[in-house]
Amino acid sequence: MTEQKIYYRKVRDLGGIFTAAFGFIKQNFKPFYGSLLFLAGPFIIVGSAISAYMMGSSMTFTRLVRNFDSFYGNLLISYFFSMMFIFIGVTVYNVILNKNLIENEKLQNHESLTINHSITGFFSDFWRILGNTLLLVVVSILALLFIGLIFAGLFALTGGNAKSGGFVILMVLLVILIFVALLLFGPILSFVPMASLFVCQRDRIGIFAAIKKVFYYLKGNFWMTWVVSLVGIVSYMVMGFIVQIPVLIITLATTFSRAKSTIAYGQADDTTPLLLVAVIIISNLLSYGVMSVYYLMTVYQYTNLEEKKEGTAIIEKINQIQ
Repeated sequence: MTEQKIYYRKVRDLGGIFTAAFGFIKQNFKPFYGSLLFLAGPFIIVGSAISAYMMGSSMTFTRLVRNFDSFYGNLLISYFFSMMFIFIGVTVYNVILNKNLIENEKLQNHESLTINHSITGFFSDFWRILGNTLLLVVVSILALLFIGLIFAGLFALTGGNAKSGGFVILMVLLVILIFVALLLFGPILSFVPMASLFVCQRDRIGIFAAIKKVFYYLKGNFWMTWVVSLVGIVSYMVMGFIVQIPVLIITLATTFSRAKSTIAYGQADDTTPLLLVAVIIISNLLSYGVMSVYYLMTVYQYTNLEEKKEGTAIIEKINQIQ
């Protein structure tokens, strides 16, 4: 008996969303992860390798003391190229994830998803998501700067004196406010951009129109979406921590080894261990692999909201005709 294909156009509860995310991966494991590894993998590998080199080169302060100026110059250049490759890789990653879901929706129950479905029309989707992602990043940075200016103004009003009672009270209130804001809005602030980029690609609209659409369906379903997003984030954090354990072990071993060498011989080895680079690359690829579960849960929750609202609207229209 053929297993029922998992489409996103269906109303689901929390358990159904969680099951659908893993079910989609199970049904389409090879084309799903194959397309991610083939298209997004090279960018993530290069970015991770540069990041690993930076990490390995900065594990001792000896090099920092000897070559202070050149160290930070190389660090900034390496950081720039690392972020550039990873940003492109993540953009490709988002496009491929969305295309797998969108193309799967067009297939009949007996048809299977293939890597070719991810490649077809890839570049038009890539440029759309890249441009809208950059726009979203710029707007987000400007919003953060604006919030920072507000807090700077509040500090100025208290005289900026760390010993003053007003400053202490303001800092306590600020910490409480940030904690509450992260708890209440953190999962939603993570949900909205991911869902919006999916809508942006599927409906071929701009990012702000997509965000407006997401908020429209989010209205009245805040807490359900909050729970789904929180479960997704926690699941990703747990699985992400597990796949990063080898990096932690190799990093600690390399750090202690260099420290022992520095104490014994008065100098440190500046080379980055090849094992550390390999482990970081593999762990980062696995991290993006497990993050797909959270991404799928986000999309299934958004389409769940669509189906709930649109389905209700259709029933109301039928009742009006009757």
